[in-house]
Amino acid sequence: MDAALRRAVADNHRDWMARWAMTAGDGIVSIGGEDLYLSREANLFPRSAPDPDRLIAAIRTHDCAGVGYWSLDPDDRVGVGLVARGFGWGWRPHWMAIELEDEERFSAAPDLAFEVVVAPGPPYAHTLPYAPPDGVEDPPGVLRLGVRLREKVIGQISVNPHAGVAGIYSMGVARRVRGRGIATELTRAACRLAIEQGCRHAVLNATDDGERVYRRVGFRSLGWGQTWWYSRRPAPTSRQTALTEAIGFGDLAALEALSPTDAELEGPLPGDQPPLALALLTGQVRVAEWILARLPALVDVRYGHHHATLLHLAVEHDSAPFVELALAHGVDVAARDATFSGTALGWAQHFGRDALAARLRDAGVPS
Repeated sequence: MDAALRRAVADNHRDWMARWAMTAGDGIVSIGGEDLYLSREANLFPRSAPDPDRLIAAIRTHDCAGVGYWSLDPDDRVGVGLVARGFGWGWRPHWMAIELEDEERFSAAPDLAFEVVVAPGPPYAHTLPYAPPDGVEDPPGVLRLGVRLREKVIGQISVNPHAGVAGIYSMGVARRVRGRGIATELTRAACRLAIEQGCRHAVLNATDDGERVYRRVGFRSLGWGQTWWYSRRPAPTSRQTALTEAIGFGDLAALEALSPTDAELEGPLPGDQPPLALALLTGQVRVAEWILARLPALVDVRYGHHHATLLHLAVEHDSAPFVELALAHGVDVAARDATFSGTALGWAQHFGRDALAARLRDAGVPS
C-alpha cells in the first residue's frame, strides 16, 4: 500500500504542477521524455533523471528565474550533478498520507470561532503564505478553502483531486493568527472536501511545522524525498563543476589532481553550497577529512541561515560519522546557532536523535 501511495504522491504533484503550468504559466516542455512545468517558478518531478546538461540548457532557453527539482527519494548522485551545474541543495519534503474511509474523523470541532469557506477571493492578509498573485485564478479542478477575519483571508488550503487521490497543497496561516487551530480545521475541511470528490486517500508533503498539524488530523509518514533549487545566475566554470563532482562523488584522486586553493575549499561551490557542507550532505567523510587536514579552521565555520556549525548539521542529518569527525577536529562544542540559540545537543534533542544526544553528552556538549 505505501509503495502505491508514494507513486500517487509523485503523480499528484506532477498533475498539480501541470495544471498551474497550463493555466497560469507558459506550458510544459519535454527534456528527454521528462516534463518541465513552466510556471511562476518552474518545476519538474521526473520519473528518471534527465541529463543535467540538457536540463540546464532548457532552463536557460526558457529563461527560468527559478526551478524546483523534486525527487520521491533522496538521490545523492542526481543531487551532485545538479549542484555542479548551479542548483542548490534543497529541503526534504516529508511525504504523508491518510485514508479517507471514516468521514466522521474529519468532523469540524464544535464552537469554532471562525468559518471555513470555499474559494475565498482577495483581499489576503499580508503575511498569508502561498497567497495567489492578483488576477491569478486557480486552475480548473483545483479546489481552495479559506478562513476570513475582518474580510481578509488569513488561512487557506488547496485540494487537487486526481485519480482517486487528493493532493493537499498551499496550506498557510497568517503569522498573527497562528496557534488558534486554524491549520488543523483547514486540513480537516480539505479531507471532507476530498471525500466529496470521491477520493479514497489524501497525500501531501509536510514541513516540520506542518507535520505536527497533519499528525494531529491522522496523517502518517510515507518517508522523505529531496529537492534541489535553481535560481538564475552565471553558469559555473568547468573547474567549478569538476571540483563539485569530485567532492560530492568522493573522488579523492580527482580532488588531488585539481589541487583546490584555500579560497575554493572555503567555498561556495555552484549553488552556494560550501564544500564541507556538500561532503556532509553526500556522506563523503574521507573528503571532509581531506578538507579539514588542509584547513582545520573550517570545522567552526557557520552554515546556512541558522548559522549552525558542522556539528549541528551532522546532528540534523543524523550522521554519526560526521559527529565523530567534528568532535575529533576540535569543533566548539558550546557553540549555539543564531536562530534558536541551541547547541548541537539541543538540536539532537529537538530532532529526537537519542543515540547522538547520548554521544554528545559524553563529549561534554552542553544543553
